[in-house]
Amino acid sequence: MSTPPSTRTVLLRRGEVHSPADPFATAMVVEAGHVAWVGSEGAADAFADGVDEVVDLDGALVTPAFTDAHVHTTSTGLALTGLDLTAARSRAEALALVRAHAAARPADRVLL
Repeated sequence: MSTPPSTRTVLLRRGEVHSPADPFATAMVVEAGHVAWVGSEGAADAFADGVDEVVDLDGALVTPAFTDAHVHTTSTGLALTGLDLTAARSRAEALALVRAHAAARPADRVLL
């Protein structure tokens, strides 16, 4: 069972609000669980007296309506345990890194 959205009105300010509508937004108002306004810190003053709560973001990033309900644990694991070739500046350097990586591991293991 889901929790019903809050009926409160909240002003979030002094942050970085990711919004295509206003790429320089630093504040936003949320009414009853919905984004009601996004804009600048100066304009946020007009909302300050009429809200239930003011949250000082202290520079934090807010990404309204962005939900990412998945993770890439396999990719993270491979990045942590696999071979990183980002330092290679040539094919020869990449092959040398692969050889060194292979030499440091059991011969019967698959290299990732």
